[in-house]
Amino acid sequence: MWPCPLLCCLSPLLFLCLLFLPSGHLCPSVCSCMDYHTIDCRDQGLPRVPSPFPLDVRKLLIADNNIQEIPGDFFIFYSDLVYLDFRNNSIATLQDGTFSSSSKLVYLDLSYNNLTQLDAGIFKSAEKLIKLSLGNNNLAEVDEAAFESLKQLQVLELNDNNLQTLNVATFDALPNLRTIRLEGNPWLCDCDFASLFSWLEANAPKLQKGLDEIQCTVPVEEITIFLSELSEASFRDCKFSLSLTDLIIIIFSGVAVSIAAIVSSFVLALIVNCFQRCAPSKDDDEDEDDDD
Repeated sequence: MWPCPLLCCLSPLLFLCLLFLPSGHLCPSVCSCMDYHTIDCRDQGLPRVPSPFPLDVRKLLIADNNIQEIPGDFFIFYSDLVYLDFRNNSIATLQDGTFSSSSKLVYLDLSYNNLTQLDAGIFKSAEKLIKLSLGNNNLAEVDEAAFESLKQLQVLELNDNNLQTLNVATFDALPNLRTIRLEGNPWLCDCDFASLFSWLEANAPKLQKGLDEIQCTVPVEEITIFLSELSEASFRDCKFSLSLTDLIIIIFSGVAVSIAAIVSSFVLALIVNCFQRCAPSKDDDEDEDDDD
């Protein structure tokens, strides 16, 4: 039997341990509740997010599973999450409002999933995000407002996707961006890419692997080159080229002007003809003079 003083010392310690350990029914059986705020569910072949978790879980590791979606109300219940690792799952879409209660989230890893597009404002409420990993997905479209409100974001990974173009306005919402990865995408070196190239040149220090690792395909020649081999002069012809929208506007304006000119000429002809009919003729005036 332990001496009484030793028991007296251990009792408060045991009480504290029991107090801060998660209750058994709050820790999914397939997961490991490492401490009161950290849960590890990695590599368990999970088809969906298990539940329940402790409501104040802060770090959730759920990578290397077969999860197809993040529940739309997930952050409503677990709004204290700071670190979320969903790497290497089968997530294909993100529901609107999924991150509406994620105001404490700092780290989000969605790499190695099946995402194909990012809609406007999808991460709008995750205002404290510092790192967002979206590499190794199937992203082909990123709305220019996808990252709005992410003013604290410092690291953005969009590498190894299917992006051919990206509106440079996408980065306007990221004033604190320090590191970005864009390599591994099938970029097209056309006139739509010119503004993005200018931005990349101006922000080359932010590229984790530099311009040397980013390639693009020249549509006409069908050759692939590294961005480090290009310059502003490579896109000089784009300053004089017109987009499809510009051409439509010009054609529409020309047609409108032509129609307006035809209508104006027709109205003017009617007015002249009316005056000619209504005004007394010279012969009538002479007849009136003879009568007098």
